[in-house]
Amino acid sequence: MTVPVGDEPTVLTDAGRTISSRGAAGVGIASIIAAASGFTVQLIAARTLDKPQAADFLIFWGLLFGLFGALGGVQNEATRAVSAGGRSGGARVFPFGLSIGVGVAAAVCATAWAWGPGVLGADWAPRAAVVAVGVVAFAGHSTLVGALAGSREWTSYSWVVGAESAVRLVLVAVVAVAGTALLGLEIAVAMASAAWLVWILVSSTLRKAARARADVGGRAFAGNIGHAMIAAASSAALVVGFPILLRVTTPDTVFSGAAPLLFAISATRAPLLMPLLAYQGVAITHFLAHRGEGLGALRRIVGAILGVGAAAAVLAGFLGPWAMQVYGKGYRVDGYVLAALTLAAALLGVITLTGSAVLALGGHRPYALGWFTATVVSVAALLVPGSIELRSILALASGPLAGIAVHGWAVRRSSRQDGL
Repeated sequence: MTVPVGDEPTVLTDAGRTISSRGAAGVGIASIIAAASGFTVQLIAARTLDKPQAADFLIFWGLLFGLFGALGGVQNEATRAVSAGGRSGGARVFPFGLSIGVGVAAAVCATAWAWGPGVLGADWAPRAAVVAVGVVAFAGHSTLVGALAGSREWTSYSWVVGAESAVRLVLVAVVAVAGTALLGLEIAVAMASAAWLVWILVSSTLRKAARARADVGGRAFAGNIGHAMIAAASSAALVVGFPILLRVTTPDTVFSGAAPLLFAISATRAPLLMPLLAYQGVAITHFLAHRGEGLGALRRIVGAILGVGAAAAVLAGFLGPWAMQVYGKGYRVDGYVLAALTLAAALLGVITLTGSAVLALGGHRPYALGWFTATVVSVAALLVPGSIELRSILALASGPLAGIAVHGWAVRRSSRQDGL
């Protein structure tokens, strides 16, 4: 059977195909652009700023993208709600998501006086304002991307995801060439999330996505988004907000020299996690189509991720110390640390997929519980005695393992209830 989905027809075979080869290629290209952009932006920051400023930039990056990650819960629930089949009385997805972004931004501004000095430093006020504006912009971006994924508009999905990352790289490069200081780089990073404002003016597909409705009413949709955001916030704390967790659990004298480790954490996880995050909408629709298979729908994909992660860890152990020199002199990290961080990144990839499977099955509470458990375990690991490298490795590995166990239990329970 052939079902028109806007950009191109997607063939739904007995295997439950949810994306065409052309659509998959587009999402893949967008993920490569996103990964390359993030890496290059951080490289520019490392080359433009001194080490203390570079560490401050990574804290801002972690805070901003941590909040972006929390809003990823809106994207995931929009994908599920639209894919499940919107109805006439269902909540309007885009206005709902945008209003959540405004609420989060207001909370940032209202509470910045309490956490701003400790996290963002002496000039916390303008930096917090940049975060707030970026959050509103990203709320619109994430909701539109979620609606596009739920509608299987993969070509438009790929363009929007890729364009946001490309615009960020261009803006940061222009600011760096102009010789603007730390705040200028941070403004460029945040404002790229408003790129969808141009796309929605020229694309009828995006305007259609902005009119999409959920499969449930406003109250139920709000509850589902709440669970999805708890999970996404916990996910973001480990994926991009980890530098903040590390900072608040590490003495200032130790953290001031942590820039090499922070860049190493980002470099070892981006090649695997960026494609997975870009394909998360595809994963949710895939698991919706294969929900009857239970754990069987996960095993092959999880095995592939762990296999790739193990191979990448070997390469990171041998080649990583040499590759780290691209950030500049003094950015050296031992090979065993890079190998361990790469394996931990693979575990983050696995919990990302198990979470998608649980969400597709409608398990909003166990989805949130798995990610929340992962964050709590990771924070606990950061509090154990040891070097900053050892604590980071333990936190980034133990947390995802705990969360995977919760998600696996939820999928198995759902399978048993369905009689599989």
